[in-house]
Amino acid sequence: MRERSGMKAVILAAGKGTRMLPLTERRPKPLVPVAGHPILEHIVGGLASAGVTDVCLVVGWMGDQIIEAFGDGTRLGARLSYVWQEEFGGTGAAVLLAEEFVGSDRFVLGWGDIIVPPENYRRMMAIYHEEQPEAMLAVNYVDDPWEGAAVYVCDGYVERIVEKPPRGTATTNYNNAGLFVFSAELLDLLKRTERSERGELEVPSAIQAMLERGSAIRALPIEGYWSDVARPCTAIAISGQIIDRMSHSGIILHPEANISAGAQLRPPVMIGPDAAVGSAIVGPNVTVMDGAGIGDGAVLSDTIVMPGAEVGEGCALSWAVVEDGGAVAAKRTLAGSDTEAVCCGGE
Repeated sequence: MRERSGMKAVILAAGKGTRMLPLTERRPKPLVPVAGHPILEHIVGGLASAGVTDVCLVVGWMGDQIIEAFGDGTRLGARLSYVWQEEFGGTGAAVLLAEEFVGSDRFVLGWGDIIVPPENYRRMMAIYHEEQPEAMLAVNYVDDPWEGAAVYVCDGYVERIVEKPPRGTATTNYNNAGLFVFSAELLDLLKRTERSERGELEVPSAIQAMLERGSAIRALPIEGYWSDVARPCTAIAISGQIIDRMSHSGIILHPEANISAGAQLRPPVMIGPDAAVGSAIVGPNVTVMDGAGIGDGAVLSDTIVMPGAEVGEGCALSWAVVEDGGAVAAKRTLAGSDTEAVCCGGE
């Protein structure tokens, strides 16, 4: 049984995920599968592995699907509760919806589309309990943080944050990784924070106010992969990295999968239960989920085949997502790229 940390967590999972279209036409973004499991399952599982088991999910767009998928959180080793965000007024407004849940406690705050190796949650909790900083902010290394928030760090503590700096202007490689530890004081601070030019109440604005008044915010560099799973191509790319870390061989086969003797599996590859793979070349970086089928002569790389989907004989797929129940006709080619995946719709 996991040892509880005594820390709560609030995860923001209400957004529409427009950059993830068309995969978010029929499902909320947190349920998009990555390495065979929904994005949100990776997050809650990582928190639970660190003893953070009391988790509040802020849901909105198709939130009923999230509630149906995870229920009370028992199967993930967590205790889940939910609050609804009816109007999208920024990350700060979403956090305030969880005020009753937070109470007077410290809590982990995370964006509902950020995936990191689970050991980072455990590192965060260990450092917090050892050092007792006022707050913590995780950072990830990037070539240029122009798309996110540049975080300037000195001696392990955050000095300042610059939101979306013009490309090439930041003199730091640290980006706001979307994972934090705060005291309940953040809620009071958010209530006094001015809204942005877009009329939204943002957590980074409150963080900047904390820094300006001299608060010590401990920086936590993320180890391993980091992904905001923004687009279908991002879901494909991070899936391969996760599968590689889950298995030394890079090949994960469910015992109830049906793999032809003529199949060639090139890691990283994950094949789910009741999936059927013919004499095909599968991989590198392919996930074939529950009950999906791959025909003879098919060649797949950098692809996610969702539950119940069928890929016909002789197909060639790269940087592609075949949605639940979808079918790719025999000998068809789907070729996307690492910046724009091709998606084949399901039922």
